[in-house]
Amino acid sequence: MVAWRDHEAIIDLMEINPEASFVLYITDNNLTDKDWEQIKQYYIMTQKRFKVLLFKMNYDYCIKNDIPFFFDMAVNTGWEANALINLGVCSLYITGQLAHQLDFVDTLPVEIRVRANSSGAPFGYKALIGGWFRPEDLNDLTMIDVCEFAARDNREEQALYRIYAEQKAWPGELYMIVKDIPDEEIMNRMIPPEFQERRSNCGMRCQSGGHCHFCETVTYLANPKVLRPVKE
Repeated sequence: MVAWRDHEAIIDLMEINPEASFVLYITDNNLTDKDWEQIKQYYIMTQKRFKVLLFKMNYDYCIKNDIPFFFDMAVNTGWEANALINLGVCSLYITGQLAHQLDFVDTLPVEIRVRANSSGAPFGYKALIGGWFRPEDLNDLTMIDVCEFAARDNREEQALYRIYAEQKAWPGELYMIVKDIPDEEIMNRMIPPEFQERRSNCGMRCQSGGHCHFCETVTYLANPKVLRPVKE
């Protein structure tokens, strides 16, 4: 991913890796026609291995010139997803309810992206039931095309990459890798393997009057301080 302020580096990066794909992140809503013409040239030069990630709704030029685009916003519901697909996006960031409706997500005709360690708490959900994924679970979720991370800096992002992509496991406390999880002793290694399978298509019915409290129960029991008195 290349920020617009660094867009001239795309040419150098193409020389280093001619087969690379690029995402150009644009937060400036006041680009000139000359700027957009340059973006079109990048799209052509990369042989269409190029997408534009937009912070605001300045997508008209992308539609006019058939440049793939998507928005830097997490999509929470099916109707939001369909509205953006009808608008013409090529990718979606999913969270919240959609992260618990993965069979439906698998039918969407666009690239699916997640920020795996983001709980979706800003949508008003409790972090423990949010749209986060454990490193152990991602291999089986074939509907997810791109996994990214909510990180403060490159160092944290690299650490998360090692955990999710290389180790594919995390034995420690959950709050250390998942944003907004309570700072409690929830040991990821004590969460059972079927955890994600139960969550994948629950539809977050706990938020609409359902009686499922699986996420909260499992994470409660993954606390050694809770199990220790039971064993004794």
